[in-house]
Amino acid sequence: MFDSLLFDNWKDLLWIVLMGVLMYPTFLIIFRIFGKRSLTQVNMFDFIITVAYGNTLASILIIQSISYMEGALMILMLAVLQFIFSKLQTKFKSFRNWTKAKPIYLYSQGEFNQEAMRQERLKFEDVSSAVRKQGLVSFQQLDAIILEGDGTITAVMKGDGGVPESVSDVLWTKKTERTLK
Repeated sequence: MFDSLLFDNWKDLLWIVLMGVLMYPTFLIIFRIFGKRSLTQVNMFDFIITVAYGNTLASILIIQSISYMEGALMILMLAVLQFIFSKLQTKFKSFRNWTKAKPIYLYSQGEFNQEAMRQERLKFEDVSSAVRKQGLVSFQQLDAIILEGDGTITAVMKGDGGVPESVSDVLWTKKTERTLK
């Protein structure tokens, strides 16, 4: 039962090395063709594709019944699907709204958005920690704190009195927009 725990045979190890040597440049070529978007985690679909890339590569390296061409086709298929999804997001606003989470205010104009924090399962400590990581020590320094569509928290510093254009798409709740004064 434990005889193959540390080592089974040289053939399996050679398979992994050869497939790794073949698949690495294949990954590089495919990602170079399909662009940087294939490697980012911008929304849930990008995250799913990223996890699928890793799972697919692991399967290709370990499962000997998967040939190089089958593995390369699997990776190419994932890259093409990601490319199609990103094109649909660019072309159709309704598809983009369905696939991408909108940013939402957690704090604005001196007020915490308790409803949004509850919906997103965030505590005050989570928000405070994110603000400190951005080098800020006081909420008085801020116009807003935003939970981005990718799950990161952004602190918007008080500026020269104008409303930053970058927050024009931010929601106060999932149903209402709110602008900085």
